[in-house]
Parts: sequence; structure tokens; C-alpha cells
Amino acid sequence: MKTCIVIPILNEIRGLKEIAHKIKPEWYNRIIILDGGSTDGTLEFAKEKNYEVIVQKRRGIRMAYIECYDHIKEDIIITFSPDGNSLVETIPMLAEKIKEGYDMVIASRYKDEAKSYDDTLITGAANFVFSLIISLFGYRYTDAMVMLRAYRRDVPDKLKLNMVRSPFYEKYIGRYVSWEPLMSIRAAKTKLRVVEIPSDEPKRIDEDNKGYVLPTTRINHFKSGFACLFQIVEELIFWKF
Repeated sequence: MKTCIVIPILNEIRGLKEIAHKIKPEWYNRIIILDGGSTDGTLEFAKEKNYEVIVQKRRGIRMAYIECYDHIKEDIIITFSPDGNSLVETIPMLAEKIKEGYDMVIASRYKDEAKSYDDTLITGAANFVFSLIISLFGYRYTDAMVMLRAYRRDVPDKLKLNMVRSPFYEKYIGRYVSWEPLMSIRAAKTKLRVVEIPSDEPKRIDEDNKGYVLPTTRINHFKSGFACLFQIVEELIFWKF
């Protein structure tokens, strides 16, 4: 089975440089840099590393995934954050679990002894509450929200995640939330083979531990939380899709 690592990025060249040399060639067949319009040298660095670059046309990470999806032909997709939050060492473990027969493998920040060192009081509570609610759909998640996960290439298509929806939805909901929460919901609803493995979430690469400052977070937590809640309510109403 071939593996494609998808790295969404927007002006985080320092983080990408920090993790790039740690990703071993034997772990993947292809790396795609999914760029949201970087102007800090990300594209130039990616080309130096012979990574494929896809520049998204519409706003929001969900739309970026949709635009990227048809370009992926490998059997396994691993989504990975370049800002230091995702442990590089978890990549081969995710792929191995897929090869064992699972449809989706989540690198949980809260399973067993795993811990998030990046959570604030608000984000930690939100992740716990949303994961608890999403578990009502049939799988007991400890971390339904995290980006670091692997899934079979056909999963987004099976779960209808790769569909562009109405202009209203895309403007007020879709652009504020990635597709991981909805993937967790629909994977549970359709009884896909899901498993979580423990994986710490380090702090973002920042001035304190690497000598430089990352861009201010681009996440609007209120709008993201509302968008996720909207998706949950919608899926509860339309239990079968």
C-alpha cells in the first residue's frame, strides 16, 4: 500500500523546515504541500525538497482538502500539521494500522498516557466536549477533532466529504471547520473500522523553544466551534445520509 502525506500550510516555512528532515523517505511515497497562499518562501522550499505543491483556490482548509483530493492516487492518506503539533514519529504507526485493516486511524492526544502540551483551558475543554458528543454517533472517541490521522483513500468519497455544498454553507460553515470532525461522525455512523492510538501533541514551534515567533493563530475559535456544532446537529437530524 502506498502512502501520501498531506501537509496543509500557510506561511509556516520555519515549521516546515523543522519537520521536513525528520520525515523518513521510507515512510511515504509522496508528500503534497497544500498551500493556502504562502508568501514566506514555503513554495520555494517545497520545490527544493521535491514535494508536490497544490495551491488552493477557495478559502478554508476543508475546501483545500476537497481541491486536493482528486490529485491523490495513493492507498493511504495521512494529514499532518507542520507547526510542531504533530509528532513525526507517529506517521509510520498510523500507516501500519491501516495496513492491518482499519479504515481510519486517529492519533489521539488524550488516549491512555498521551497529552496535549499545546491546549489552553478553552481548547482542551472544547475538544473534550465535542469528542464526547461525537461519540454519540457510535464510536467512543477520545479525540474526534485532531488533524493527525490516517485513512484509506476512498474514505472521503464514501463519507461524501469531498462535496462542495451550497454557497450559504461554504460561506458560513465550511470555511471555519476542517473535515476531521465530520469524518469522525460519519465514520461512526457508517460503522467504518476505526481505531485510536496515543500520540502527544507538543507545543507549537515558537519563540520560547526555537527562537522565533509563529504567525498569530488563524483560527477563530468561536466560529469554528459554531461550525462544528452546526455539523453535529445536522448529522443528528439526518442520521442516515
